[in-house]
Amino acid sequence: MVIIYDFDGTLTPYSLPQYKIIKECGFDDTKYMNSVKQLMNTHKLSMYVAYFQTYITILQNNNKKFNIENICLGASNVQFNKGVFEYFFDLQYAKTNIKHYVLTSGFEDYVKFTSISPYLNGVFGTTLKVTDSKNLEIDSLMSDKYKVEIIKEIQKSNNISGSDIVYFGDGLTDQYAFEFVHSIGGKSIFVCDNISENSSYKTLKNLRIIDYCFENDFSKTSNIYKFVKSLNKN
Repeated sequence: MVIIYDFDGTLTPYSLPQYKIIKECGFDDTKYMNSVKQLMNTHKLSMYVAYFQTYITILQNNNKKFNIENICLGASNVQFNKGVFEYFFDLQYAKTNIKHYVLTSGFEDYVKFTSISPYLNGVFGTTLKVTDSKNLEIDSLMSDKYKVEIIKEIQKSNNISGSDIVYFGDGLTDQYAFEFVHSIGGKSIFVCDNISENSSYKTLKNLRIIDYCFENDFSKTSNIYKFVKSLNKN
């Protein structure tokens, strides 16, 4: 059994990555996304290309190096949704037959520096490479559609059927992943803090690609925890 989690908004309470270095440069989520949208409109770029170009530009304009130290600044203090750390800790030491992966559009290295990283079997996200001049640059972007290719790779590497895959996500950017996992007989699970008022959930539910919807609580008394524990018995 494999469980794949989106990161921001699913395991954390924030829909966008809370990169500390960006905050130190004076950008909150609203200011940052306004800059991203402006770049998208001006240069006709995709959201992900504009997002990371904006990130790099902010660092350059503030004389900050685009390096691992700055990218991962604050990662060890990431705030998670209720019970997340205990959830992973308990499942590891309960000797379950479940493997856990994170699939994020954000920086792969950032997630690897968080406190839950030791409990994950793998992390997939936007990757970096060192150039000939010893500087960092974006290697590959994790787009919504590319998430499906990674899920296929995870399935193949674990030699499991589609019914042995569970995907947790929290928004419209997870649509392709939800749709694929649902189509191969897996379980697609939407998490949020207010199910009745969540417009993204309503949209995806109408597409009939969501199997379950749970409050974003991973504590031992939560529906998520009970559901995952039940998987280990199957």
